[in-house]
Amino acid sequence: MLCALFISIDVSAQTGGTVKLDAQAGLDGVCRTGAWMPIRVTVENTGGDFNARVQASYKNDQNGQSVTAMDVSLPATSRKEFFLYVYSTGSTRNFSVSVLDGKTVRAEKKLNVSCAGDDVLSFGILADDPTPYNILNDIRPLSGERTRFAQLTLSDLPDRVQGWSALDALVISNVDTGKLTAEQKQAMQSWLANGGKLFITGGIHWQTTTAGLKDFLPVDISATKNIRGLPALSAYVKDAALLDHESILASGKIRDGAHIIVAQNNIPLLVEKQIGYGKVYYFAADPGLQPLSNWEGMKEVYSHLLAFKPQKPAWANAVWDSNQANGALSALPELNLPSFFYVCCWLGFYILAIGPVNYLILRRVKRPELAWVTVPVLVILFSCLAYISGFAYRGGKPILNRFALAQGWDGVPQARVNDLVGVYSPSRTTYNIQTQDHFMLYQPAGMDTDLQGSNDWLLIKSEAGTTLPDVRVEIGGMRSTGAEGSMPALNIQHDLVLTTMAKSGPKLSGTITNASNHTLHQAVLVTPSEWYLLGDLLPNETQKINRSITNRSSASTDLYALLSNFGLPVYPPIGDKDMARRSSFFQASVISNNNNVTMVSGIYLMGWLDDLSAPVNLQDQNSDALDTMLYFQKLTPEVVTISEPFIINSSMYDWESSIGTMDTYQISTDGYELRFQLSQPVEYSEVQSLMLDIQTNVTPDKVQVSLWNFETQKWDLISLSLNSPYVFNPPRYVGADGEIRMRLNANQSDYVQINAVNFTLGVKP
Repeated sequence: MLCALFISIDVSAQTGGTVKLDAQAGLDGVCRTGAWMPIRVTVENTGGDFNARVQASYKNDQNGQSVTAMDVSLPATSRKEFFLYVYSTGSTRNFSVSVLDGKTVRAEKKLNVSCAGDDVLSFGILADDPTPYNILNDIRPLSGERTRFAQLTLSDLPDRVQGWSALDALVISNVDTGKLTAEQKQAMQSWLANGGKLFITGGIHWQTTTAGLKDFLPVDISATKNIRGLPALSAYVKDAALLDHESILASGKIRDGAHIIVAQNNIPLLVEKQIGYGKVYYFAADPGLQPLSNWEGMKEVYSHLLAFKPQKPAWANAVWDSNQANGALSALPELNLPSFFYVCCWLGFYILAIGPVNYLILRRVKRPELAWVTVPVLVILFSCLAYISGFAYRGGKPILNRFALAQGWDGVPQARVNDLVGVYSPSRTTYNIQTQDHFMLYQPAGMDTDLQGSNDWLLIKSEAGTTLPDVRVEIGGMRSTGAEGSMPALNIQHDLVLTTMAKSGPKLSGTITNASNHTLHQAVLVTPSEWYLLGDLLPNETQKINRSITNRSSASTDLYALLSNFGLPVYPPIGDKDMARRSSFFQASVISNNNNVTMVSGIYLMGWLDDLSAPVNLQDQNSDALDTMLYFQKLTPEVVTISEPFIINSSMYDWESSIGTMDTYQISTDGYELRFQLSQPVEYSEVQSLMLDIQTNVTPDKVQVSLWNFETQKWDLISLSLNSPYVFNPPRYVGADGEIRMRLNANQSDYVQINAVNFTLGVKP
C-alpha cells in the first residue's frame, strides 16, 4: 500500500501543471461548406511530459461524432502550434477542440463556425493596415449577395492546400512575406493552380512585401519611380476621375509568360501571370496611399480582377456522381455472382454423385444399406468443397480498388489528385486505411458514411498523412472513402499556338509530347468546341495538332456521343470489368446533370494511366490493388495575333452565371446574368464590331437581351433579329480586357431554353 501511494504521488508530480489551449477555426472564421477547414491549434504545457491526443470533434449530419485527431508529444514547459484539417459537410458547426491525456480531458475549447457556400465571395487580406481594402466588402459576387472578409496574419496561412479552399482571393500588402515557410508557399501555388487569385502591391514597401513571393511575381522588381498622375488606370475602368497626385511605382523587368494590363509612362502598373486556373496580379503602386486611397475606381479594379469566378470543368471540381462512382468501385470479379454455367455444372455434378454414382457403387459392392452413411458424407464433402471453392473465388487477400482523378497545369510541378478508394474484404474484419505524402481521407457526398459504426468518423492525422482506423467490412463486402492530395505532375511538353484569324475563330496548331515515362492511353484533346481522339500517347511520342476552335454549337456535349467516340459503352458488358471501370469512372467524374458534359473554355489533354496510384493503403495488411487514373493536363498555348483586323469568338472566353452551374441556359423566372472574360490575354487596339448569336428553341424576339454599358454604367436593351445580329456602337459594351456582361430574360408564358450563347468580336490589332 505504501509503494502504491508513493507511485501515485510520483505520477501526479509528473503529470501535474497546466495545459493551455487556443484554437481558431477557418481563416479568421471564414470557411466553405463541402470543403476542408483549417483549425489552427496552439497547445502550451507548463507541467510534466505526457503524450497527448489533440482532437476537433463535431456532430455530423448522420447524428454521429466526426473527430479529427493528432497525437502530439508534449514535453515539460513546451509550446506547439499546428493545423488540424476538418472536412466540413454542413452549413453550421459547433466544434469542440480538446487535449486528451489518455481518457482525461486536460483542456477544451468550444468553437462556433458558420461556413458559407460557393455563392459567397471570400477575400483574405494580409496587410499591415487592412483599412484601404474595406472597399472589398462592397463587392458582390455574380451568383450571390454576400462577401466575406478575413483579416489574416502569416501564421494563419495553412501549410496544406486543402486549408486554402475557403479563399477566392488573397491581397498581400506591406507585410514581410520572407517569413513564409516552404510548406505555405507550396500550398499557395497549388491553391493558385486550383483557381485562387493573388493580388500583390508595390509602392515604397515592395521589398518586404515581395520577399517571399519571388516565385509567384510576374515582374523582377529592381527600383521605384515617381510619376505624376495615373490616367491610364482611369481609362482602364472607364472612370472620369483625375488621378493627378504623385505616385511611387515599384517597377522592373517583365517575366516570361506575364502580361502587362496597364502601363503608365511606359512603366508597368498592373501585370498579370496565369498559374493553372488562377492568376497573380502585381500592382506597382500602394492602394493605401494617395491618389488611390480615396479613389472609387479601385472598387472597379478589384471587382473586375478578383470577383470573377469562372465555370470550371466538372472534373476540376471533383464532385462525384455517387451512382456511377459506386458502379466503378464495384467493378471487381470478386463481387460478381458465380456464372450460371458454373452453378449448373456444380449442381449437376453434385446430383450425379449423390444419386446415380452413389447408387451404382453401392449396388456393385452389394451394400445398399450404406447409403445411410454415404449420403450424409457426400453432403458434408460437397458442402466443404463449395465453401472452399467460394472462398477461393473471392480470394484470400483484401483488394483496394483505387480510382484517381488528376488535374495538372503547365508550369506547376504538382498535380491535384482526388481519389476514390474501395476496400473489398474476403472475410468479416476491420482495416486501418492510411495515406502517405500528405493525402487526406474524407467522406465524399453520397458515398459510405457508416464506416466505423454508429455513423462515427475518426481520422488521425500524422506528419506523413492520415489514418482511418477500424473500418468494418463484411464477408465479400466493399466499403469506400475518398482521399485528396498532390503528386508530381506528368511531364507534358507542347509548343501549341493559338492564332487569331480574320474571318473565323482561332486555329490551334503545334505539337504535344509525352515526355514522361508513362503511356497515356486513349489520349483526347479537349477544346471548347470538340473532344478529339488522339489514341495512345507513348513515352516520348509527339502528336501534331491542327484544329479550328469554333463557337460552341450548344452549352454541352451529349454523353452517349462522347462515350461512343472513345469506345466506352454507357452500359458495359458484365464480364468486361476493365471497360466497366473506365466507363463508370469517366461518367462519375466528367458528366454533369442530365447526361451532358458542360463545355468550358480552355485546352486540355486527357488520358488514362494504369501504372500510377495515389498513396492510399491498408496499414500492416497485405493486399492486392487495382489502379485506374484519369489524367487531365491544362495546356496554355501562346496567343498570336495577325497584323490585320481579326475575330475573337466566345470560345476564347471564360464565363460565369448568376444562377451558378448550368448544363443548358434555361431561362429562370427572373432571368439571369452572364459575365464573360478572356481566358487568355489577347492584344487589340479597338473594337470594331460585336455580333450576338443566341441559339434558342424560339425566335429571337421571344428573348430579351441586355448588355452592360461600361460608359453609362447601365443595362441597355438590345434589339435582335435574324437579319440584324450586330450590336450598334459596340465599344461601349466591351469593358476592360474584353469583358462582356449580358442579361437574359423571357416572357414566362413561353417555354424558352437557351441552347448556346455565342458572340463574335471584330477588333483591330
